[in-house]
Amino acid sequence: MTSTAFGAGLLLVPGLRSVASAQTPKRVIGNYEAPGLYDQAAQEVVTDRDDGYHNDGNPRHYEWWYFDLFTQSGLKAAVILMDRPLIMLDNPDLPPMLMLNVELPDGTNRDFQVPFPGVNFIAAEEHCDVKLGNNWCKGRYPNWQLHAEHDDVVVDLELVATVESWRAGSGAMYFDEALTVFNAHVVPAPRAVVNGTIQVAGETIAIEDGHGYHDHNWGNAGIEGVLKAWHWGRAECGDFTLNFSYIQHNADYGNKVVCKFMLAKDSEILLSTGEFEDSFVGEIHVGPQSGNGWPDGFLIEAPYNGDVIRIEISGNHLLSDALNSDQQPDDETARPGYIRLGGDIRVTVPLAGGTEVATGNIIHEMSFSESIPKAEANWLL
Repeated sequence: MTSTAFGAGLLLVPGLRSVASAQTPKRVIGNYEAPGLYDQAAQEVVTDRDDGYHNDGNPRHYEWWYFDLFTQSGLKAAVILMDRPLIMLDNPDLPPMLMLNVELPDGTNRDFQVPFPGVNFIAAEEHCDVKLGNNWCKGRYPNWQLHAEHDDVVVDLELVATVESWRAGSGAMYFDEALTVFNAHVVPAPRAVVNGTIQVAGETIAIEDGHGYHDHNWGNAGIEGVLKAWHWGRAECGDFTLNFSYIQHNADYGNKVVCKFMLAKDSEILLSTGEFEDSFVGEIHVGPQSGNGWPDGFLIEAPYNGDVIRIEISGNHLLSDALNSDQQPDDETARPGYIRLGGDIRVTVPLAGGTEVATGNIIHEMSFSESIPKAEANWLL
């Protein structure tokens, strides 16, 4: 089954009612759909300010800084510092939150979602400098430092970017004509070398030349009001670096799909586009917490150089599964949730000098904003 973002408009999904006969869908202005708002030569340039705090006092504002890491030995880790979660934004009492996930090569997994009620979230506007309790991150391109701790896990890392920062088009999706309701996303470090230490249960693991990543998200549109689901991932395959988002909006927005895709070779970005196809491959599995599904693999294809870039993801396994609401799944229904996956990846790129193929590892995620029947867990066509 395949879904496409080419000419994305009304997306018909098996099991969902068409909205064609309903009220006129609200408008989504995608990252690449309003170039007149920005200078074309400058709109994809990311600055230190883009990685700073953007809280303008809007009561629905959310923001987070995301870092992840994997090593050749099989260790995987992810840290997210949030000024408030990306759900239920009308609730003024949402606390700041730390999400911390570490998987060791032997399969030992530590997965925490830690709220900080009553604790001030402190962040600078000029560049990345964030503090939440004893957790913090700071830096300017190309260097960042990160510290996170909870229970028996302590993470101390330094990232040095090896690929230039990136954002897709304008860097934001808008949900009103006045351009005041939006979700924004930049990638200050699409690829980084990581060194430092991770402690788990009193054992210290040295990280040397790990593979890292950092992005930054903010806005006021939330997810429950505009989105149905998304699939996001980043990967390193030899000299290639990949970043993609497949974002499906809800019926109020005509089930519109907005895509973001970046492929770099060495330190240079080869392609930044809003066009690609994303497909489920193989059997679908169901997360124990949210009840949402993920497949054995994915196939992603993006037009390039008169041909197609082909991304094959296989061997998906669950790293994290969290509910995005207080509704528990039952035997028939999956609830709003968040799934992080690890897997293997193969990239085929038609370059001018000939087709190149590379393999590597991927950390990717699926987030779901609606309760759906488990029988429709394959929400991606």
